[in-house]
Amino acid sequence: MLILSATGCQNRPEAEPTPKPLADFYQADWDKMDRIEIRNGATGELKTFKEKETLQKWINEARSIKITPDPNQEKRKGFRYSANLYEGDQLKFGFTDSQIGNVYILPSEQLHNQLKSLFES
Repeated sequence: MLILSATGCQNRPEAEPTPKPLADFYQADWDKMDRIEIRNGATGELKTFKEKETLQKWINEARSIKITPDPNQEKRKGFRYSANLYEGDQLKFGFTDSQIGNVYILPSEQLHNQLKSLFES
């Protein structure tokens, strides 16, 4: 009996993080967003986008991108691009290409390319 209970207490490896769409990190109405600010982490340059058609196209593509939490959640600094999405003057959702809220994420070239494409447009 002792052997069985000791076996049950062994450390089990943690499950691999499951990718989920970016939309799962912000579960409100994305269609109400009327401004996006993108910052280049290398230069600090900030660009603002307000054109409704541009916003809707970008949002429709970005929210389906699969994001995987990084198993290593040790603190770190830096990002290549960040995005802040607004409804009116109220910030509704912000993230970088390395962190969403308090969750560090694995690099996603698709997310990076989506942010870079809007920034450079």
